[in-house]
Amino acid sequence: MTLISLLLVLFVERVTTKSRYWQADFYSAKYLAGWQRRDGLAGETSVLLLLLIIALPAIIVFCILTFAVGQIIAFILSTGILMVCVGCPNVRATYKCYLQAANRGDIEACSLYEDQICENQNIPATFGQNLVWQNYRHYAAVILFFVIFGAAGAVFYVLARAVQSQIGNENPHANQIIHVLDWLPVRITSLGFLLVGHFSRALPIWLGHFFAVNLSAKKLLVDVTQAAEEIEPDERDYTEEPCTLVKLAKRNILFLTAVISGLTLGGWLS
Repeated sequence: MTLISLLLVLFVERVTTKSRYWQADFYSAKYLAGWQRRDGLAGETSVLLLLLIIALPAIIVFCILTFAVGQIIAFILSTGILMVCVGCPNVRATYKCYLQAANRGDIEACSLYEDQICENQNIPATFGQNLVWQNYRHYAAVILFFVIFGAAGAVFYVLARAVQSQIGNENPHANQIIHVLDWLPVRITSLGFLLVGHFSRALPIWLGHFFAVNLSAKKLLVDVTQAAEEIEPDERDYTEEPCTLVKLAKRNILFLTAVISGLTLGGWLS
């Protein structure tokens, strides 16, 4: 059932444009706004309260799917939840606008579009590397949490990501939570980049970063991506680097899907 849900969602997400009602940010923003009105979500919020805020919807989803509905309804609901959790139409739209601006030579517009998707300015990254990071946050990590923990796991990760994006600059606990959640998924995802990219160049970096507990997920992903895909710098072509890395990220998602399919057929996953 997990594999069928994943394949259906990836296919539909690929061929359609989702309305805001099928986007996780729409629901997470409303949910977190409710906590903010009650002063439950702020820079001084404790780690236990943050975990409660993040876990509460996931627990409700788990209870409904496990105890309140049958298998067929649970499958339909799980697929719908994954559809909401996966993807980031805003980033896709920004990427398309960037390509259009680059093709007409509007460098100032390209710079503005780059700023729209950059996160964590303390970690230097190109536009293409930021796209790979967003692909991990909105596709690979969500898929891995869904495969391992079900729909409740996907909801938990998406809310943790939303909390970190909203108050991460004010509350270090939000960053710590997402750091722990990203530790294993980002290493699995970056391993995929080795196998679909330049293996011999990226392997030493991946091994060197694997046990670096305090290394940020973005730093690890950027370093491995840079080694896995060699790109010749071209000051006249602003599209080559992001397009090449987006293709790498897409190959990696296909690779993860193939591995999940193999594990499912082999009986390792349900």
